[in-house]
Amino acid sequence: MSAAIESAALESDTAASPVLADLAQRAPRPTSLEACGVPVQLLADLILKFISRLGPLSAAHLCDRLALTGSVLDSVCQYLRRDGYLDLQARADAELALALTTRGREAAVDAFKRSGYIGPAPVPVEAYRRLVQVQSVHKHRCTREHMATAFFGVVIEEQIRDRLGTALNSGRAIFVHGAAGAGKTYIATQLIGALPGEVLIPHSILVNDTVIRVYDPAVHERLELREGNPRLLHERGYDARYVLCERPLVVTGGELEAAMLDVQFDHAAQEFIAPIQVKANNGLLLIDDLGRQRFAVQVLFDRWVVPMEQQIDYLSAGAGLHFPVPFDVVLVFSTNLDPSTITDDAVLRRLGYKIEFKALPIDLYKRVWVQACQDLQLNCDARLVDYVIKELYGPSGRALLACHPRDLLRMARDKSLYDDRPGRVGAEDLHWAWINYFLNAADDAAASGT
Repeated sequence: MSAAIESAALESDTAASPVLADLAQRAPRPTSLEACGVPVQLLADLILKFISRLGPLSAAHLCDRLALTGSVLDSVCQYLRRDGYLDLQARADAELALALTTRGREAAVDAFKRSGYIGPAPVPVEAYRRLVQVQSVHKHRCTREHMATAFFGVVIEEQIRDRLGTALNSGRAIFVHGAAGAGKTYIATQLIGALPGEVLIPHSILVNDTVIRVYDPAVHERLELREGNPRLLHERGYDARYVLCERPLVVTGGELEAAMLDVQFDHAAQEFIAPIQVKANNGLLLIDDLGRQRFAVQVLFDRWVVPMEQQIDYLSAGAGLHFPVPFDVVLVFSTNLDPSTITDDAVLRRLGYKIEFKALPIDLYKRVWVQACQDLQLNCDARLVDYVIKELYGPSGRALLACHPRDLLRMARDKSLYDDRPGRVGAEDLHWAWINYFLNAADDAAASGT
């Protein structure tokens, strides 16, 4: 969490927070139906669905659920009462609540048939486009200092770190390749640390009359600006239809399907879901294990050739609904396959920076080894890593890859636990781990006499 957010979280509810002021400027809270930008009928449907699902609700609770102020919802509730959909009901706590009438219950059923979405009121797609541009990830300029901070405690060749940092400033896609286990995925995910700054993510956006859910708690890391007053931002500050989050980091690999590149319809929830690139807007999108997706790589590149160059994507949702959205991501492709086997030179040219991850030099391998020992709380005897490099790697001719120390030490630890020697591993444990980790390693060891 940024220092500015932590500072704002400590301020009193009445204090004028510079962070709140900045967020309110990005996304002002609507104080009228017109400023809200959502049709009355859609807001009415949401109110009916919430009361149908949760039972009678007070006006204040409805404001919380829809993330809108009373000044926006009052006229909608009055309309629903006037037309016989809602009625006032006294509760045990003496607070008046809005309850569904018979007509209201029938209307709620129809509302769920039109859309299964139930949540905060959506944000018009036009407002979303403007906000993404204001928060653009490409407005940030990465320096050596930023990269040093992002990769503090991470073992990485300085040359690779500098190339990645420079690539972040290009606005173009980054293509990393190299052997499996060379550290590509881990290093790529650390790049998000060089892209500071909180962003606002809408719960959902509205395109014509279609609501598309965007905020995903499995992807977006929510930031709590302040404690103790959940209704604060409904009354002042920024538009509460947005969620304050860290810049998104979205990672997808072999599970990626072509359908995930466009708006999807969740048949169980009966609602539309934004594609991965929209969830990643203002952040980093890593396409891992490129070439192992469930569709041809060329389909992916053909789909994103225009977004990568123009930073605009064109989506569709349902019959006849086509619309543009920003494509504001740091896009990273990662593969352990030979790049020439998965695409052609024309595509590779468009990808900008091509960065190869190779085997580690011995000094960096030893640093990774020490770090893995510390993380796994194992004895860190320098003679053990020397034994592994000379006696195991040497005869086998295998490359020193970044994933090996942790993997081998974990297996050696498993063996020490089995032998009731917790926390301490020896050369015998590492030899045992070696022959169980690599295919045919036992035959190689026998041939070399180790």
